[in-house]
Amino acid sequence: MCEKCTEIDTKIEHYQYLSRMVTDQLTVDGIQKLVEQMKAEKVALHPELQR
Repeated sequence: MCEKCTEIDTKIEHYQYLSRMVTDQLTVDGIQKLVEQMKAEKVALHPELQR
């Protein structure tokens, strides 16, 4: 895994942690969208690794 993917994974973990700490559904939904965008960014960085 490249350094950029490692950074993205760290951010994803942080956002998932925050998501568990809040109860506001709008905030949780926003965090989920950010996580989905970051996962898509990882796929775009290494499309050859996706099946």
